Amino acid sequence: MHLYEPFGWISFIIALVAVWGMLRSFKRRQFFPLAFAGLTALVFGFFGIATLIYGGIPS
Repeated sequence: MHLYEPFGWISFIIALVAVWGMLRSFKRRQFFPLAFAGLTALVFGFFGIATLIYGGIPS
């Protein structure tokens, strides 16, 4: 694992903030921000975890 990659941590933090946004949007019954935050959480969560595991672009 490459835990020293700052891009991985930044992406993971953005994914966590997007999950928080999903919860707020769900409580307020706003579905467009819910979908946008869900897509953001999926994309940044994937790239964050992949970067922390593989250390960047896999060869």
